[in-house]
Amino acid sequence: MPIEELIPQEIDDIPATIQATLTETRPSAQAAARAIRIGKARRIFIIGNGTSLYTSMAATYTARMLAGEGDPFVLAVPAGEFRYFMPAIGAGDVVVGMSASGEFRDVIAAFEQLHGKCTLVGITHVPGSSISKLADHLLVSAGGPSHVPVMTKTYASTLTALHLLLLEIFSAAPAYYDDLAASAERCGQALVQVKKILSDLVPVLAKFDHAFYFGAGNAFASSLEGALKMKEMALLHAEGSETWEMASGPATVVSEKTFCAALYTGDPSDASTMVTSRLAREWGARILDVGPQPVAGDFHIPVQAPLYQAFASLSLVPPLALLAYQVARARGQNPNQPAWRERYYSQGMTHILGE
Repeated sequence: MPIEELIPQEIDDIPATIQATLTETRPSAQAAARAIRIGKARRIFIIGNGTSLYTSMAATYTARMLAGEGDPFVLAVPAGEFRYFMPAIGAGDVVVGMSASGEFRDVIAAFEQLHGKCTLVGITHVPGSSISKLADHLLVSAGGPSHVPVMTKTYASTLTALHLLLLEIFSAAPAYYDDLAASAERCGQALVQVKKILSDLVPVLAKFDHAFYFGAGNAFASSLEGALKMKEMALLHAEGSETWEMASGPATVVSEKTFCAALYTGDPSDASTMVTSRLAREWGARILDVGPQPVAGDFHIPVQAPLYQAFASLSLVPPLALLAYQVARARGQNPNQPAWRERYYSQGMTHILGE
């Protein structure tokens, strides 16, 4: 396959990747969760950087949705922050390390430091990687190897694996698993919808140098990943913000020189995101609404809302990744062979695979 087609193909593979992970990874998620329940865990720390951090944040909404009194507390923490400012960790704690490559140095260093002191769970896309040698339990997400320097289907597969682990830990009812499985179809539909408007949307967005993505709850986690994809692929300055935080710092610089992407999950908190979206348009920005309904009137990517908003990222992020790729090409960039690859390698970010 020509190299310029690799990223779009991996994005198109995401629905199948979600389905494969649900089938292939659930047994290992069940085994890890069983051990965690037997051990009566009190705290679960999920650590990662970049995309792996944003998957960690997205999945914590599953824990918030299901945890009851006496259940373990779940917190997503940047891997470097956790490594150097580690709280007191004991036998009642669980650390879940997210690393698509299974080699990210801060995750590996934290696991080496904690080996034998607490329960370690590794989630990766690469079997046989370093994390597999340190983890007490390993979840390998499915969907086949990735050959691109920007995580797209690996994002979806590792997030699906983490959702599975948390659903098992909190003994979720079958309806939750059904809705997680439906994410594959929602994602596929969203990709079909974004392709219908790319020819109109891309020439407009490619002219901007600044972008703000925002949403509430799981849409906030999605906004962080969506902005990262735009930075990595199009080399366009992009920030992800939580809806209410958008009202402070970002609001001071939103103008006709920016575009804003407002993300929706079908949750009542969408009402606040709608207000912010309309205000940003009044301030001069071009608005892209991503969710069930158009709001501000510029552009709209229809994305069906999940039954449980904790799963929204699996259908919100893939169309944003495809949009970022097409904006990159319109700006003369080739995300398949980015100039920044060595910058990532030098920091130990060995998930950068594209050649």
